[in-house]
Amino acid sequence: MKHALYSGSENLYTDMAVAAKSLIANSDVDKVWLLTEGGYNCWLPDMCEVVDVSGQEYFPKDSANMNTPFSYLSLMRAALALMPELADVDRVLSLDVDTICMRNVSDVWDMPIDDCYFSASREDSSCFKNMLYCNTGVTLYNLEKLRDGKAAEVVHALNVRRYPNIEQDVFSFLCQGHIHDMPSEYNATNFTDPTDVIRIMHFAGFKTEVWRMRPQVEMYREMPWSTALELHEKRVRKNRG
Repeated sequence: MKHALYSGSENLYTDMAVAAKSLIANSDVDKVWLLTEGGYNCWLPDMCEVVDVSGQEYFPKDSANMNTPFSYLSLMRAALALMPELADVDRVLSLDVDTICMRNVSDVWDMPIDDCYFSASREDSSCFKNMLYCNTGVTLYNLEKLRDGKAAEVVHALNVRRYPNIEQDVFSFLCQGHIHDMPSEYNATNFTDPTDVIRIMHFAGFKTEVWRMRPQVEMYREMPWSTALELHEKRVRKNRG
């Protein structure tokens, strides 16, 4: 099965639904997980499952990165391989809320990551000493491999030391040699390599009130769920015969 995941605080629930709608309309994804911090009040199709992680035990309140400008829900991406809800999931595509899928991305789950912990697009400006540093706003995680102890190592690192870009920094630092460089067309930002083909647009660096008004976001906000689900069914039939 093809799994995808979003996470967001309560003020981003509507945005999370819009982002998920764009993915469903442009892929043959089977299941979409939404990590939340409480009740969820947006309508979602049956393929979506909400998981309340407000009682999570991976990052204590006094953890080094809990009191940062980032939500602890971003930290939770470091613990995906350890979550019992995902125990039977081998791969999951994690996307930021400020992403919009613009065209078919069904092949993203086929990235060659059997020997890698994850696939994500490089940020050249942040790479140093030949290190591959990635923007994890769009990441295909190999949960099966992360369960070899690396996920626990990443969580531990985040609990003992503060990092500017939290889990993005730690995954990039600790997984060197086992990272697949995802083509930037799957994570088109101002930070990843320029691309003429945009499959997933990522508004990283934009203020929330700005990217919410972008026409690409508005298009999927206004699209009825029935239309997105019809597009999804057509994609499934075409991609899987």
